[in-house]
This record gives sequence, C-alpha cells and structure tokens, in this order.
Amino acid sequence: MNCLDFADIEKALTELSSPGIVPGLDRLLNLLPRLGNPQNAFPAIHVVGTNGKGSVCATLFSILREVGYKTAVYTSPHLISFGERLHINGKEVSADRWCAAVNKIKTALNSFEDSSLCAPTYFELVTAAAFLIIAEEKVDIAIIEAGLGGRLDATNTLGNVILTLITPIGVDHTEYLGNDICTIAMEKFAVMRKDTPAIFSSDSSLNGGTLADLFRKTALDLCAQGYLLSETCSVRDAVASLDGTSFIYERNSHRESALELYTPLVGLHQAENAALAVSGAYLLSDEYKHISDDVIKDGVAKTSWPGRFETINKQPLIIVDGAHNPHAMKRLAETLNALHKGNKLNIVLAMMKDKDVRGTLELLKELDPILYCTQVPNMGRGMAAAELSLLAAEMGFAVSGNHENPLDALRASASTSRPTICCGSLFLVGYMKGHINEIARLRT
Repeated sequence: MNCLDFADIEKALTELSSPGIVPGLDRLLNLLPRLGNPQNAFPAIHVVGTNGKGSVCATLFSILREVGYKTAVYTSPHLISFGERLHINGKEVSADRWCAAVNKIKTALNSFEDSSLCAPTYFELVTAAAFLIIAEEKVDIAIIEAGLGGRLDATNTLGNVILTLITPIGVDHTEYLGNDICTIAMEKFAVMRKDTPAIFSSDSSLNGGTLADLFRKTALDLCAQGYLLSETCSVRDAVASLDGTSFIYERNSHRESALELYTPLVGLHQAENAALAVSGAYLLSDEYKHISDDVIKDGVAKTSWPGRFETINKQPLIIVDGAHNPHAMKRLAETLNALHKGNKLNIVLAMMKDKDVRGTLELLKELDPILYCTQVPNMGRGMAAAELSLLAAEMGFAVSGNHENPLDALRASASTSRPTICCGSLFLVGYMKGHINEIARLRT
C-alpha cells in the first residue's frame, strides 16, 4: 500500500478496522504478538482521566524534552491533521513512517488463521501503529494518553508502564463506561499496575472525597503505589491571564523549596494539570536523574497544547476551547468568570448529540452569554444548529440565531464589540483552527 499523505493513512486504517467503538482488549492482544509485541519495548507513562489528559501529557513532555530525553507523545484526537497524534522529540512522525507501520499491520491481519476473528477497531489500529513506530525509535520514554476509557482502552495493552497519572474524572462516554461517577472512575483506576506509582488529581469540588477513597482502595487491591495529588504537593496563589497561569508549587516532602511556576496554558485548572505533571516528573527523577527544579521550571514555562483556551485572534478577540462535557465546561466557565467578570461574552457553540448537551449548557448560564449556535460540517455525531438553538432558547439563553456554517456564526459574533469564545466540541476547535487565515481577516 502506498500512502501519499495522512488522508491516505486514515482511509487505509478505516478500511482495515471494525466499525465503531467496541471496548475490549482481545482484538489488539491477538494482533500485537504478530507485530513483535512493540508495546513492551519502551518505558511508558500512562495518562488517563476525563479532562486535562492532553495538557498533562504536553507539560510532562516539555519537562522531559528540556533535559534531552528522547520522548514520544501519543495523544488523541487530532484537531486538524492525523499527524498530530504522535510526536517524537516534538516533531510529528511522517506519513511515510505511518504508512510502513500500517503495511505491517495489514500483513499481520492477513496472517490470522481464524477468519472469524473480529478486526481491531480504528483506534486500536492507530494505537498498534503508534506502538510500532515508538518501539522502532528506541525512545527513552513514551507518554501515552488513553482514549475514552481505561481498563478496556487500547492503550492498556502497554507492557512497561513506569508511572500512571490520572486527571480529574467526570461523567462522559456513559454508553461505554457506565452511568455514574464511581463506575466510570473504576474503569480509569483499573489501569494502575502492581508496584508502580500512580497519582490521582482528585477534584474535591466535583465529587467530594468519594473518588479519593475509591482510588486508595483500588490502589491497595492492585498493589499499586497510589498517591493523591494533594498528598504529593500543594498548589497555591494561582493567577490566570490571557497569557497563561502562574502558581506556587510546593512539594510536601520539600516544603523549604517551593517553586514559582508559570505555564502558557490558560485557566486556574491548568495549575492543577501542571502540578500533576510536575509531581509525576519528581517521581521519575530517581531513574531519570537529570530532572531538577530548574528543568521543571523551564519545561513548564515552554508547554504548548493547542485548542485549550487558545487565543486565535486578538482584534476581535476570539478564543477556542475544547470544553465538550459538563466537567470541562465548568472549568471553562470558571476561567471566563475570572478573566472577563462583568463583561458580556459571545459564545459560538457546537455540540455532539451523544454528549450531555443540557448539562453542559447549564454550566454556561452563570455567564449570561449570547449564543451563536452552529454545527461542524460533515459530522454525523453533531447536533444540528437549529436543534441546539431551540434547546438553548428553551433553557433561557439569549440566542442570536443558528448558523449551519461555523464561520458564519463567527462572523456574526465578531461583528459585535464582545469577545467570542468558540467551544462545545474539539471538532469545532479543529474546524476553526483549520480556517485560521479566513478568521485573521475578520475585523470589528
């Protein structure tokens, strides 16, 4: 198979895979031995949770890169290009490398003696290809972000996990993970490994002590070295601006050496995400001995993670954010309240119909925004702009019409003097960033 670009890679993977999302590890565990078990060939940091996984991965990578360790980062989904999913030392892996990996997978699938075996899903094949490339690169360490789950997620086939980081957990993907927060958390906590450190960034404001207790019990049952983030450090004096977030990080075991840290990622919750990455880095420092306070400080300051409260235009002010569920929208609302309190905001909103749309909208009410409802073109999962507009109006929002084309919604919003926030789906963020040149021509 010849692949000219990433579109060809995506097409080939789609043709080889089983349709839809089918939780389970059997399909991948049948395939990986035929590929030489690449999942065992590198030490890995496994990052799971509901929101904030990408920010944690990006921060930890920036720290490790500052030292010079050869580091792979595997994340999903991508915003614009498939190539965003895998970076080695900060550079996207080429389409040629992906093509070679997909060809090996195709050969392995053809070798299955039992034709009744179900082919792996799209995400499972992408993960297998990523593991192949990472193994071939002989990296010092790989940072692997889980997909939607944990226990039955394709990334849980990793064979050499040296650290598990668990971001705050909220209710999402209930059709696969369960309908209540504890069931969902159990799916995430199940990835912890025996005798391996794991840190959970428990969000007490959302779920009290329930999940912290469940984490401790699960870590004990799995013989993992479980730590709550609050047990490893304290985070204080967080201040967010449009330029980033500053905060004080203090290791509980080294209170005399508090660090004044700054991350370019915007939002008070980004202080917590950065703290999780920093605490993880300190746990790694026994083996990765070049990690130091100065390295951590410089690494955090150089973090880059597009699409999360990212300013894509200054005049007029246009911000994109991937908030797509109640947990993430709560964080976005907190950030907007802190930065724009008392100022009227416009929100260009698109949502997937399989999300908790009503629950997500509820969290925007305190902002009293003007909504410009839209939809992501050619997205079957998307809620129609007219349907979203009707629901928002029914809930008491000021709705300034609905627009099938997101750029039409953005133009209408930008014609006012108010800042515009584009949110509700990472697909919307990707669409807007993919049309950045047109957006740059907008003027109030």
